Amino acid sequence: MKKISIICILFCLIIIPISSANPNISGNNYPDLSDTKGISVSLVNQDPDPAIAGDTIEIYLGIENLGGETVNNLIVELEPEYPFTLVDGEPAQQKISTIKEYQKQDYMKIITYMLKVDSDASAGSYELNVIYHDESGSLTKETSVTIDVKSKEMAQIIRIDRTDLVPGEQSSLKFTINNVGRAPLKDLTFNWVNEDKIILPVGSDNTKYMRYVDIGESVELEYQVIADPNADPGLYELKLYLRYDNPITFEEKVISTIAGVYVGGKTDFDISFSESTLDETSFSVANIGSNPAYSISIIIPEQDGWSVKGSRTRIVGNLDMGDYTTAGFNLIPPNDEVPLKIQIAYTDTSGKRDIIDTEVFLDSADINMDRQSGDTSSGLQGSETISRLTNVGIIFLLLAAVGTGYWYYNKRKKGKKNSKG
Repeated sequence: MKKISIICILFCLIIIPISSANPNISGNNYPDLSDTKGISVSLVNQDPDPAIAGDTIEIYLGIENLGGETVNNLIVELEPEYPFTLVDGEPAQQKISTIKEYQKQDYMKIITYMLKVDSDASAGSYELNVIYHDESGSLTKETSVTIDVKSKEMAQIIRIDRTDLVPGEQSSLKFTINNVGRAPLKDLTFNWVNEDKIILPVGSDNTKYMRYVDIGESVELEYQVIADPNADPGLYELKLYLRYDNPITFEEKVISTIAGVYVGGKTDFDISFSESTLDETSFSVANIGSNPAYSISIIIPEQDGWSVKGSRTRIVGNLDMGDYTTAGFNLIPPNDEVPLKIQIAYTDTSGKRDIIDTEVFLDSADINMDRQSGDTSSGLQGSETISRLTNVGIIFLLLAAVGTGYWYYNKRKKGKKNSKG
């Protein structure tokens, strides 16, 4: 125990002369500024850390007096340069009324500034200039603090390549994911959901994975989908989800949005020759598509060869899926066999007016050729009828004359036999 006490005493005797001999040495290695104003400005903290491009940042500056003289009315002024600007209403100058001698460390003065970081700033470290001076002007100095900035990541689902689907028909549906931020995106997962279960993926599930999307680049994701053939026409909601790792916080970030896809719209028709009478050629019109059609009109447009007596348009009303109707026209066919052009105009389930152009091929035998000569056809038909009636009458008269002659001959023959007897 005595040896230990002696050693402790000797150690204290050694330390005391060294400290006395060098008064500039302190517990924090500050130089001796007992007769000066030793102002020091440093960055104590920032929120967030690092700063995010496009966001605001709050910085905390620590003001210390390392000297032995009190400083009154100290002015601290910020001179921000790119990528920093002061938030609107934020003063560049701040005044500290008094900072006493050796006021440092836990007793330092703290002042704050709100800054805006430019949205186009690249990741890196940037210097922020600080000027400070006292009221007398005897103390004017400039320093800088370093602010770390990270680029802001941002992904955007910018579009869907189509907004309508035909029930029961397989279609391609493409989503475009665009990186509109200033940092690459990694480990992205995209999926979509239709809670009505009217629109479903075909051949794969509804989730796709992307390993990397660079700044300014986009990725196209394609799905094969089909809409329920029994779905009522209307607008259906798709919920879109994009998940990726935030490169700053390393936490999963989720972007969710919605898009509308219309199920319904256009349909299709089949039109064919039905029959021909003296005054009308009829066509069968069937709705062979997957949607109803409204306010249907059948039109024979102006065309070479074919002509129409009377109206060129027939309104046939509405047709549900699988229904059919007929439409007739008084057609005058051409001399040569050419197809007849027909238009089908209708309103689809989305309210849009659509026109389908088609052609029907007709043989001359399909149409009563007696109507080819136009307005004289009825006169010719009457003459032919009279001619046929005349021929029948002549034959009848001849047969009657032959019968009468034969009867008269038999009567005379019997009369002669009776006279002889």
